[in-house]
Amino acid sequence: MRRRPSIRQRGTALIVFATVLVLGIAWYTVGALGKAARTDAEREIRTGLALQAAKRALLGYVALKAADNTENFPGRLPCPETPSQFGTADEGVAAPIPGYATCASTGRLPWRTLGIDQPRDGYGEALWYVVTTGAGGWALLNSGTTLMLNPNVQGTLQYNGQPNTAVALIIAPGAALNTMNDPATPAAPCAKVNQFVANRYTAPLNPANFLECGNVSGPQYANPGSSQWSNDRVIAITAAEVMDAIAGPVADRIQRQVMPALESWRTTESGNNWPGAQFLPYASSFSDPTANDLCGDAGVRAGLLPVHTTASCIRGTAASASVLGLVQFPCTQSATSAQCSFQRLFGTAPFSATITVTAPVALGFRRPVTAAEITVSNGGQVVAGSLSSSYNSGTELGRTQFGVSWPVVNPSQTVTGTIPHPPASAFLSTAAMAWFVDNNWARYAYYAVTPAGTAGGPACTPGTDCLTVNGLPTGTGNANDKRVVLALMGRAVGAQVQPSNSPTDYLESMTSATVFNQDRITSTFNDRLAACPFQYTPLSGTPVSVCN
Repeated sequence: MRRRPSIRQRGTALIVFATVLVLGIAWYTVGALGKAARTDAEREIRTGLALQAAKRALLGYVALKAADNTENFPGRLPCPETPSQFGTADEGVAAPIPGYATCASTGRLPWRTLGIDQPRDGYGEALWYVVTTGAGGWALLNSGTTLMLNPNVQGTLQYNGQPNTAVALIIAPGAALNTMNDPATPAAPCAKVNQFVANRYTAPLNPANFLECGNVSGPQYANPGSSQWSNDRVIAITAAEVMDAIAGPVADRIQRQVMPALESWRTTESGNNWPGAQFLPYASSFSDPTANDLCGDAGVRAGLLPVHTTASCIRGTAASASVLGLVQFPCTQSATSAQCSFQRLFGTAPFSATITVTAPVALGFRRPVTAAEITVSNGGQVVAGSLSSSYNSGTELGRTQFGVSWPVVNPSQTVTGTIPHPPASAFLSTAAMAWFVDNNWARYAYYAVTPAGTAGGPACTPGTDCLTVNGLPTGTGNANDKRVVLALMGRAVGAQVQPSNSPTDYLESMTSATVFNQDRITSTFNDRLAACPFQYTPLSGTPVSVCN
């Protein structure tokens, strides 16, 4: 016969069960509290990782675009996704696009354009993105807007109280806030907000429903940290970071595009413009790149590329000759043109005269004037078929000559021929050169050319009067046969001070007037060299010339 457990035994079992239950509840409570604390930290970590990933993606995108031969503004940032794109098939795509042509300065990160998954902060919110748009900014407002991006361009956004600090901001909005009932008064630029609104996720998105304080529309953008008024987390992109990201691709384009174009000018286009010529222009003497006039200086073979289009950079000197019966006055020159005048002394029309203009065209990339660009006053005309141009390799002067016919009516009038100084060649606006010239990259690329290149000779003697570039990759050709070198000058390193009139504050690669050394990019060396001749050797093993 089985005996029942005693009352004492049953009581002991209940006590043990209760103890286990209490310990379990305590363990669960402590674990839950610990897990909640870890979740807050995990949210911050996730937010930080999302911001860093977005920044890397933006800089990578900019570098990739800068390497594209068709990119006219290397360094430009994409526009944000406009607030109206939320919830559509175009969500995540940078404006301007059909249907959403406006490039807003504030919107969400264009993750599809960047080619990444949509990054979200620790609260699951999509990241926002701020960039200045339009002329003077870092993103295109529309297809007709022009930018000018180069190492001298600064940030345009105020960030953490510092003006012109950032070119773009990425913002993690965090959880929605409601501070309307807070009795305290927020300091400017903060304001009380209620982001728990029914239309928070309705297009067009309102930045004020996600961002706080100056981050809504600026200009006082900031990373405020933990505050009762804001929980935004912000990471900035600076101009220096963009320039560091694109320096390699820009140098590569200088080698692939600019160098072959310069060689084409030397061998073909200079002669097409000035029959008898074959030259690269003299350099503009080196001085502060931000203020250099970029006008070539005779006999100077190292400095900056003379790409200035101002007429007075290359001034022509005019002379005239006339037939018997005309008085010719001394020709004069102004900043933009040369003028020669004639007056009838005796006889009857028709009369004729010849005007000859010579100009130091080896100081830049210039072309002769056309008949349509020459004006003749009081009924005179350029004689059809009389306009000609030529080049003297000994004097390095280009010559333009043409005849002027006299008016039949009022033959006693004074006739003046006005001839513009040689205009800039269309060479500077070709696809290979326009991005380099228009964005002022020529101010940040040191230019060295051999005497043979500027004096009209097609070649130099390796090891004698050629330039030498040591340290180029194997398979790119000889080191000591370079006719021309462009050294992309980076930001100041070490003891360098910029801006400066000394090339030593910009160059680490130049060891003498004719010798350059390419090295790996470090904290003390950031020059990148391009040269001609230059080749590359593909896997097939057969060298391919990039620049002969």
